[in-house]
Amino acid sequence: MTSNQRMPVIFTGHGSPLNIITENPAREGWKRIAEQLEKPKCIIAVSSHWKTEGFTGVRTAPKNRQVFDLYGYPKELYEITYEPPGDPAMAKEVLQCLGKEASEDNSWGIDPSIWSVLMNMYPEADVPVVMVSVNTSATNSQLCEIGRKLKGLRDQGAMILASGNIVHNLRVVNWQNPAGEAWADLFDQELTDAIRNGDFEVPLRPMFLPYAAKAIPTGEHYAPLVVALGAVDPKEMVTVFNEFRQYGSVSMTSYLWEV
Repeated sequence: MTSNQRMPVIFTGHGSPLNIITENPAREGWKRIAEQLEKPKCIIAVSSHWKTEGFTGVRTAPKNRQVFDLYGYPKELYEITYEPPGDPAMAKEVLQCLGKEASEDNSWGIDPSIWSVLMNMYPEADVPVVMVSVNTSATNSQLCEIGRKLKGLRDQGAMILASGNIVHNLRVVNWQNPAGEAWADLFDQELTDAIRNGDFEVPLRPMFLPYAAKAIPTGEHYAPLVVALGAVDPKEMVTVFNEFRQYGSVSMTSYLWEV
């Protein structure tokens, strides 16, 4: 990729916080993807952990405060420092693109759904990050439209990174299971097959898939995928990576779209 080309869009599963402090395939996958890509000027990060109701929040501050919305994990996790700079100029571009549905909001910072990924992709924390929230009141059509409005910023050197999980059901999680339950595997595979084929109608209407209600009991971890889909064209080349499930009911499957 050369500097005058459109930057990619990534949706990634971030999974358990334990992924942050253990060697695992997800971390290796994030490192490999970063090695393959041109370093972006900025990252627009859509976070499943930053939930706002009725609007999309955009962090405009020049610094990103590290957030630890995690509880009960080993001490070493809380000792990690990852605070890339913000990008106020790009944040203003994001606000202009989204219009009245977005608001400046510096109450949140860079949370584990984003920094757990970026600490592996860009360990020097030298790529500016603009944090964007998930509007929990938005429909999938509205979330997709948010992505569509952000699409043009890819031509200004901004990578779009959306972090969540396709399958995310902590009610039935099994910490002793290193893989996925059959229902989680089936849902993940059918959705991934549709994305590979450029059929975005399926992920935009996931409730028609088997086990959808079990895979997506709440929408905040699925929503970043929908935003990402809006920011790409179905004809763009998609690379599937980190294609596995863990703890029975959490999917790590991730997608990279590039021209």
